Amino acid sequence: MKLSRKHAMAIVLGFSTVAAAATPAMDPLTGLPLLPGTSGPLGNAPTRMPDAQICKSNVQAEYYPVFNSKVSVTLNWYASRLAGFHKTHGFADGRSQDAFYSADGATVVSVTGERGRNGEDTETYAVSYTRFQPGLPAKTIIGINQHNVVCN
Repeated sequence: MKLSRKHAMAIVLGFSTVAAAATPAMDPLTGLPLLPGTSGPLGNAPTRMPDAQICKSNVQAEYYPVFNSKVSVTLNWYASRLAGFHKTHGFADGRSQDAFYSADGATVVSVTGERGRNGEDTETYAVSYTRFQPGLPAKTIIGINQHNVVCN
């Protein structure tokens, strides 16, 4: 069966519409907004990380790769949508590590940059969403963000 150009375009547009409709705007674990750059060719389903425990707190987390967004743009996008969240910056393993955390320490959104120098505005590598139960103190979240966990 030979398809005309119009039929082929209609099929492609139909698949694009289905994929766009299936792209959630909120992270299912936290209910927080998802950066539009998390949507790639296969949608934006999160990758679930194994449940863990940090400092007597149960941890659930998932992450999304990010496409075509500088770290500065990603951070500005989250800063404008996470009212009441605190922000911390770190640099570890050659990557920028920025985190927005709720006042109760129960919810964290982390933005990781591609490898580069400290202070360089690289492309965003991934965004992760984490739930801590019970919430962690700011000192511990800041330590995690800098790869230096400090439990009370």
